[in-house]
Amino acid sequence: MINKLFISNYAIINRLEVDFSQGFTTITGETGAGKSIILGALNLLLGNKFDSVNFKDKTSKSIIEGSFNISHLNIKDFFSINNLDYEDSVIIRREFLFEGKSRSFVNDTPVKLDLLKKLGIFLVDIHSQHESLLINNEDFQIDFIDQFANQKFVEFATKDTDYKNLFHDLQLLKMDIESKKRICARGLDVTYQKQLIENIDKLDLMTDEKEKLEIEYKRMNNIHKIKDVLSQVLLLFENVDNSIMTNLHSVDNQLSNLQEYDQTIKKLLVRVKQNTIDLDDVLMELHTVNQALHLDSGQLERLEDRINAINSLENTLNVFSVEEILKKRNAMQHEIDSLDNILDEIQKLEVQANQITIDLFDMAKGLSSLRKKATEELIILLEKDLLTLGMKNPSVKFDITQKTDLTPKGIDKVNLLFSSNKGHELKPLVDIGSGGEIARLMLCVKKQLFSMNHFSTIIFDEIDSGVSGEIGRKMGRILQKIALKGQVICITHLPQIASLGNFHYRVSKIDDSNFSTTIINNLTEENRVQEIARMLSGEEVNSEAIANAKKMLDI
Repeated sequence: MINKLFISNYAIINRLEVDFSQGFTTITGETGAGKSIILGALNLLLGNKFDSVNFKDKTSKSIIEGSFNISHLNIKDFFSINNLDYEDSVIIRREFLFEGKSRSFVNDTPVKLDLLKKLGIFLVDIHSQHESLLINNEDFQIDFIDQFANQKFVEFATKDTDYKNLFHDLQLLKMDIESKKRICARGLDVTYQKQLIENIDKLDLMTDEKEKLEIEYKRMNNIHKIKDVLSQVLLLFENVDNSIMTNLHSVDNQLSNLQEYDQTIKKLLVRVKQNTIDLDDVLMELHTVNQALHLDSGQLERLEDRINAINSLENTLNVFSVEEILKKRNAMQHEIDSLDNILDEIQKLEVQANQITIDLFDMAKGLSSLRKKATEELIILLEKDLLTLGMKNPSVKFDITQKTDLTPKGIDKVNLLFSSNKGHELKPLVDIGSGGEIARLMLCVKKQLFSMNHFSTIIFDEIDSGVSGEIGRKMGRILQKIALKGQVICITHLPQIASLGNFHYRVSKIDDSNFSTTIINNLTEENRVQEIARMLSGEEVNSEAIANAKKMLDI
């Protein structure tokens, strides 16, 4: 319930403060006096965006503040979840600067607009004239039926919750399937990857192989040069006239003749003999190497092909060694294995999703059956209220058909059909031209909604538009009944409704030489008679209008 509304520097309001009470409150005033401005300010407390054109004085802050009693709303969890201090009375405050800055507070705690909007759902339901269009909305219609079914059938809430939970699971499952499919389609060419792995495996590569291959290839490719050099070296070793070995043996003989005379020469002779032995071995090895060297063109080609194969793989994989090729090969294999696992998972998940879909269709049919039963009684209640509002032959029908696809609410497609004339075909509301008829039907719907739910405050903004005085009186009676369960505030232009309120406020616009400003007054009994009389007769209030006003007010 809203206890107090404070407005400062907003539109044509300089400063306005109004206290509200529980029950039925009516607000009246001439067109342009500022009734809609007050409603706009209240909407700001519920999270609506501020328009800079609404500054009265651009040099000062615009402030909107509201105090609400929430002790009966059971929303402590909402405050806890959003880290807000809970009190039975909550104060919402919004401040705006012309430069575009704004701040929002709940009990002095700064909050964002999204949170205000969520909180506002619990606090106030504003039913404006254009909101009657909601009744044409399929989601609104099915929610209306569901709330009624929830009151009539104990099992409906459980079935509805089970369906919504399972539907939510199905959506998560589908998202998981799509995510895995995107991974599969992310450009991974499995056939190409497998061919690469097969090519690598056929080569049976060793980590240090390339270096050895290149050395062997270099040797084989230069075999003629090697043999030429070896021939020259062997000639130096074995030349008959002047070979290395002949000269070395001569040195050995000469030093042998001197060793008995000098110990140093003796030691040098030992070293010469050792080197002679080593060089003999070298000579034998050179002969062995030379004899083993022969050109194998087939082997040379095989070496070249293998090196080229390795180089080609390196270029393809953008790596620079056999070790990196093998690492890439293992990575590709891992990716393919993972992909195979994902494909298996997708198949299993799709089987699971198909079974859940079957279960959901069965559950949706159960919900549909209960909805159809609920509408039978709901139609009776709506038609009864419409009779009260002056419709002689109202006829209402909820046409429920089944969709082929699942939705969060099941498979039902709802179309509310209506006729106010006996014997006439029922038509969808969108085909009904009478705004007054739709307004009355919407009021009946609201009455049923609020008979089913706890609510804080509902504000009706000229719901009586297009309605005559007599029907307006009957609408006012329904508003009185709704107000028995909570706080109802009605902005009206009909004296028949205004006179039924427990409290009556008049919004006025005061003009002076500099500017206009809006004020609001809680009318006394005497002032209320004058206001009702003004609404009955216009600005020229006569005795007859006053008498009628007193009669309306039961004075």
